[in-house]
Order: sequence, then C-alpha cells, then structure tokens
Amino acid sequence: MLDIREKVTAGRPDLDTVSRVCAALLASLPRADQRRKGELYVRGLLTAPGRKTMRNLAGIADEPAAAQSMHHFISCSTWDWAAVRAALAGHLDRMLSPRAWVVRSMLVPKTGRHSIGVERRYVPALGETVNSQQSYGLWLASEAAAAPVNWQLSIGKGWLQENGARANVPEDEDGTTGDGAAVQAVLKAAAWGIGPRPVVMDARHSALPPLIEAFTTAGLPFLLRINGGCTLLAAGSGPRGSRVAAAPAEHLLGLARAQRRPVEWIDPASPGARRTSLVAPLQVYWPGLPGSRPPGQSAPAPPATARAAALGLPLTLLGKWQTYERGVQQVWLTNMTDAGYGPLLRLSKLTRRVETDFSYVSLDVGIQDFEGRSYQGWHRHVTLASVAHALRMLGDGAG
Repeated sequence: MLDIREKVTAGRPDLDTVSRVCAALLASLPRADQRRKGELYVRGLLTAPGRKTMRNLAGIADEPAAAQSMHHFISCSTWDWAAVRAALAGHLDRMLSPRAWVVRSMLVPKTGRHSIGVERRYVPALGETVNSQQSYGLWLASEAAAAPVNWQLSIGKGWLQENGARANVPEDEDGTTGDGAAVQAVLKAAAWGIGPRPVVMDARHSALPPLIEAFTTAGLPFLLRINGGCTLLAAGSGPRGSRVAAAPAEHLLGLARAQRRPVEWIDPASPGARRTSLVAPLQVYWPGLPGSRPPGQSAPAPPATARAAALGLPLTLLGKWQTYERGVQQVWLTNMTDAGYGPLLRLSKLTRRVETDFSYVSLDVGIQDFEGRSYQGWHRHVTLASVAHALRMLGDGAG
C-alpha cells in the first residue's frame, strides 16, 4: 500500500470502483434515486475542489438545481445513516483486517452558533474556551491504513433545549457530551457484529471512570492513554505482600524503571521509519470494579484471592520512555493483562495512524465541511464522507 501522501497525490479511485462500492454500501437506501444521489454525493466529495459545499458538490452533476436536490437528500431525506455505517464497517473489517478500534475526538472551531451542536466549551488540550462543534469518531485501524466508521455528536442539554426542535434532533437524543459520546460511538458499532478489537483512545483529558466501567461492562479490551497524575492502586512488597500503594501512575512507573526493555516499532506517520522506545509494564488495580475474566480468555480465570478482589479490577500500566529522556513520556492503561508490552506499544501507535490519515484523507474529502443546523444532515454528511475516505484510502482495491 502506498504512503498515504503518495496515495492522495497519485489519483482517485476510478468511476467503476466508486459505483461498485457505493452500490454495496448504499444498498439499504430504499429508493433508486436516493442511491444515485448518494453515489453522486460521494463522487463530489472525492473530486470537487476546495470546501465541499453543496454548490461545489453539485458542480460535478450535469443537472439544474442539483445543489437544492443534494441539500434535500442530506438534510431532509429519510434514509438511515446507521445502516450505511454498519455496511461500511463490515466492508472495512474485511478489507483492512484492523488491529484496533481507535476513538478520536474531532473539534471544529466555528465563528457563529448556528451549526449543529455548536457551543462554547473548554478544551483542555488547548487550555482555553472555544466556540466549537465536537464529535467522536470510531476508526478501524491497521498499521497500513485507518478509516472512520461511526460518529457521535457531543450535544449539551442546554443546546438541545434551545435548538433541538429546529435542528430536527430525534426525541430520544437527550444530550450526550464528551466521554459519553465517545462511549456511544464504540457501543453502537459493537452492536453491528463486526469482529471486536481493542479500543484504543487518548483519554488524558477524559473522565476515566465512565470509560473503564462502560468498556469493562461491554466485555471490550481497551488501551487508554492516561494522565500521569491519575491515581491507581499497586500491590507493594511489604510483609507477606500485604502492602498496597495508592499513587499517581507516573510515580508507580518509577518503580518499574529497572524493568524497561527496548521495543522497535514502525512509525505510521513516517512510512518505513523504525523507532525504538523503552517500555515497562506494572500490574495495578482500578478501585471500585471487581476482578473479571480478561477479554478473549476462553477458560475461566483462576480464583482471585480475597485481597486482589478487594483491590479492584486488575490492569496493566504501561510506561513509554524515549532512550534519551529520564522521565516517562507516555502512560497507558489496559485490561489486556496477558498481552506483551511490545504488542501493546505497537497498538498504541495506531493513534498516529489515525492522525495521519485524518490529516491527509478525511480533511481532503470534507469531513469537517458540513454547514447547517440539521442533526440528520450532519450525520448523513459524515457518513458519506467516511465512505469517500475509505474509497480514497483503498483506491482501486476498494473491493
């Protein structure tokens, strides 16, 4: 597979490939004219220059009033975007052989307040309050490529009360923000029947309890990047092993420095570039959740001791150091306690794969370009932009 920058530059999938893939992924649309407009919209996302406005997308169609027709198809029609996303996920699960489900936040700064879900929200990564729209995408990711398959908007209850009726927000949408939106993006995709993969997410600015509880309850393996100040429990080496330490993750990893080992990995952001990091694991516990069988373990787990059960959910804390740095650079937390630290480190690097493909593919096919108040319009646009992303990523081998 080409370097993604070469793929974007090299060209776009041919029309036969676009038609064949769209026919399969849009088969759930009930009417032939809807399926035709869906393919036309995807073709526009792939080929229209600049921002993917309705006017620009309509420019590829030799039809009068094409812009109005496309607007109606996206914002006012009745087709179900969830069925298209499920078909896309199944297709990519076969084509990509993904190693992980990566959750990525998408923040879109806005100048006004008329677009769907736009509010002033504090953004920890920026350290400031930004007038913006926020959503979470679920990506299927392998070392070679990544593509989004599901999306969840972060919408506050206040925005819903003020704008919900005008935005045609469904009555069962009662406000899902931040981490709750991330969880919903994962759980909805898990119900589609695609092969479960570890959920990988940068959760440094997230509330960890709802994430860990939701993924544990759903029986999903997870690998979360956490803040070094997060407090965890670790069994110490006191008399009869009875000592328990509650300390920040960064401090606990200091106890594991002597166990560091070099691990080589290929950088998704620089194809072919091999890097080496120092990695060390440490067993820790998450208080408040009982010990449970690790995801994917077929045989029953050995009986936990009363002490271990009292400590909570057994997890592995993984630290990553650069060879030239003394302090730990990244801190990860996982319930895959039997996994080797080399595979865990390489799983964590799939977030770089997603960032690279978002920058070079998703933005190019207009994932952030929807303008409007329509809840349904936003969901349909990002769904078809995800189809366009998959087509661009896989090229003429899209299936």
